[in-house]
Amino acid sequence: MTHLPDLPQDFQECVAFHGHSCPGLAIGYLAAKVGLEEFKTDRAVDEELVCIVENDSCAVDAIQVMLGCTFGKGNLIFRDWGKQVYTFMDRTSGRTVRVALRGELPGRKERQALREKVAAGSATEEEKEQWETQKKLMIRELVTAAPSDFFTIQHRSDTLPPMARIVETLTCPVCGEEVMESKMVQQGAVNVCQGCVQS
Repeated sequence: MTHLPDLPQDFQECVAFHGHSCPGLAIGYLAAKVGLEEFKTDRAVDEELVCIVENDSCAVDAIQVMLGCTFGKGNLIFRDWGKQVYTFMDRTSGRTVRVALRGELPGRKERQALREKVAAGSATEEEKEQWETQKKLMIRELVTAAPSDFFTIQHRSDTLPPMARIVETLTCPVCGEEVMESKMVQQGAVNVCQGCVQS
């Protein structure tokens, strides 16, 4: 386990939520700082901030902790595009900022090769130490960097997504489980949950 107790308290909160410290979490932490600084705000209590994330990596956990953007509140929107890109929106000002990781992180290929050896159980003790050292250095570099060192930051005028809406919950006539009406699929004369759709 990588421990970096001297790093900022808000990063430690991200680590506590995520379960461990890693470069991916540090990427999200650094990206989230852009949103906080740009909008001069604190963590969202409700939907005043929105974040569109283009990946489902460790980084997204830092976004949730730092900005208060969550699936449960409807202000975290996931696009499965596999990119380290984060679009932050402020409903109060109507402003938007897009943050995209610029290029490959320094030493990524070397860290990946070491991680694979460690995971496979074939790493020597020296390689295990190298892995931990390199990982700590990358985390520290990201957490203490200026966001512009790693990200392209663009101010945009995107249309804000609608506020989260509460929809009726119905019972699927096939499995008997509760499901959001808007997620049901018509099958024959009835609407059923997506898990019960027969192909």
